[in-house]
Amino acid sequence: VEMTTNFEEKAINRMLKAGISLQHIQLQKRNFFQDTEIENYYDKVENSENLSKNIPVQKIVAIKSNWTIEGTSVYDFFMGIATEGRESEKIEENLRSLEEHGLESQQAFYSGQVNLEGTDRIKFNHYQEDDCYILQNDGIHRVVSAKMFNAPIMSGIVTTYKLNEEKKKLYDEYNSLKDILRLTDIKGFTLDLFQEKKNPKKKNE
Repeated sequence: VEMTTNFEEKAINRMLKAGISLQHIQLQKRNFFQDTEIENYYDKVENSENLSKNIPVQKIVAIKSNWTIEGTSVYDFFMGIATEGRESEKIEENLRSLEEHGLESQQAFYSGQVNLEGTDRIKFNHYQEDDCYILQNDGIHRVVSAKMFNAPIMSGIVTTYKLNEEKKKLYDEYNSLKDILRLTDIKGFTLDLFQEKKNPKKKNE
């Protein structure tokens, strides 16, 4: 039997009442935030910053933050399981707003002017070739709530990043080398292999 906290049970009932399906709520337990490693092999496109009201919520895959959010599910963050309830006040604000204004209006709020202005504005990086977005620092609760409430789109200030093929190649090589080093204790052997790869011997030596 899955244990649910008191807050969880109430929150689920409040969302159901507002018209969010139980299926959607349950799915968020398997909707995990990814890591931000994509940053290692993308370059910023200069002067690409623009205001957008059309960021597909499903394509917001990660959050750049001082907290470790990678591997946390939308559900666990929303319900305070991942944060030991520290964030419940801000989540509660979103829930209250959902009850007061109704689902459609609350969903529309996430793609509104609020994310574009003043101290509440939020920023996303868009990684072009992978077509995904990473939230930069502020706005975590809005992103989590938008996902939880099944909002289709969000607004924000978007900076475009372009894939750097060369960096990607180096990054992949670095990762496979890391795996090899993890798999073997004969470190010397793998390093020889790496040297060989960098300076391949000529065939006729």
